[in-house]
Amino acid sequence: MMPEKLQTIVFLVRHGETDSGYSQQAGIDSQRQLTDVGREQSVAVGRYLAAFQPVAVYSSPLDRCQETAKIIQSEISPPPPIILNKALFEVYSAVPKIRHEVGERGETIFTTILAAHKGEQVVAVTHQYIIGYIVADFLKIEYRDLPCEFADVYRLVFAGNILVEAMRLQPAKAR
Repeated sequence: MMPEKLQTIVFLVRHGETDSGYSQQAGIDSQRQLTDVGREQSVAVGRYLAAFQPVAVYSSPLDRCQETAKIIQSEISPPPPIILNKALFEVYSAVPKIRHEVGERGETIFTTILAAHKGEQVVAVTHQYIIGYIVADFLKIEYRDLPCEFADVYRLVFAGNILVEAMRLQPAKAR
């Protein structure tokens, strides 16, 4: 009998570089697209993550994340399915509510991933606020002290349903 796999790894990926900066106005912000550099970053991230053979790529529904997810998927063989998840969507709440909203969304996305992919490796393409607040809370540091550049990857290790490790990786910097 094989021992049960208890570690699930989620690679939280911030989308690649975009053509304009964040806007608190959802209609304007949702129009941001990847630049050529953002596409190159996504290829580098995909090549790096291919070694881990992720079984699924979750993505925010926004175009910049979906394009990042498709590029990452194209670098992995066999290509894992892309699953859109609204919990990974950009946050447009006022500053005092952001941490609470991200916490609720993080709980939703991790509950989904951990239930469906126990003992597997999964990619989740999302946004700076989602990654930043989730990881900063885990590390017990201030959000503003957590680096999260375009195409950064945070490797989250779960033992069962408990987050036990978070590490920043920058595979796109190695280009």
